[in-house]
Amino acid sequence: MTERIWDKFLTDEDKEIYQLAGYGKRGGFGKRPALFIIDVQYNFTGDEPGESQVEGIKKYRTHCGPRGWNAVPHIERLLKLAREKNLPVFYTQSERRADMIDSGVQVGKNHRGTEKSSIEGTHATQTVASLAPQAKDILIGKRKPSAFFGTIFMSHLNFLDVDTLILTGCTTSGCLRATTVDAYSFNFKVVIPEETAFDRFEASHAINLFDLNCKYADVIPTDDVAAYLDGLERREG
Repeated sequence: MTERIWDKFLTDEDKEIYQLAGYGKRGGFGKRPALFIIDVQYNFTGDEPGESQVEGIKKYRTHCGPRGWNAVPHIERLLKLAREKNLPVFYTQSERRADMIDSGVQVGKNHRGTEKSSIEGTHATQTVASLAPQAKDILIGKRKPSAFFGTIFMSHLNFLDVDTLILTGCTTSGCLRATTVDAYSFNFKVVIPEETAFDRFEASHAINLFDLNCKYADVIPTDDVAAYLDGLERREG
């Protein structure tokens, strides 16, 4: 059996239960996918590839280190295919008002509620340049982890007749996870190309991918997702 990123964090009993209970079955792809790029912005990746996380968090507390930039080429690959097939492409932009009132209870939970690098309209909250949205793409501004919460995301998905969401971005344990669970709850097929997701903590990343793959999504290689997209007919309209 191919080793997975989460295997080293699981006990022998965990692995046995996983097999006995039948978790991690493939849900498969639908026929009308959309690509979704979640929070791949400079305050999560840092301004330049190669910057250490320890140095990066001095500027951006949400910095995920080299993991973010490592994911970017894999997302670029899928973005190119999605554009060739004329598929819907969604982005989220996690940002706050200058007075931070829209952070809500987050102010009391961690320092991100007062993090000035999350102010709307700044360089920090922009999607990294190589993945930048085009005019026809749909940008979802959000204030909470799930892209469904308090947004018109679901309305767009209904209008575009989407049945499969390919979710990429960050953080695996936060916004990617919350959006995955909500998408599953709304009966979308959910696919997470493993190399396109990232987090600031290795353990959080691995265990959340494990749990999402167990119950809510297919966590599979980017190669498999690219092959699926490549085999689709170009979408009309």
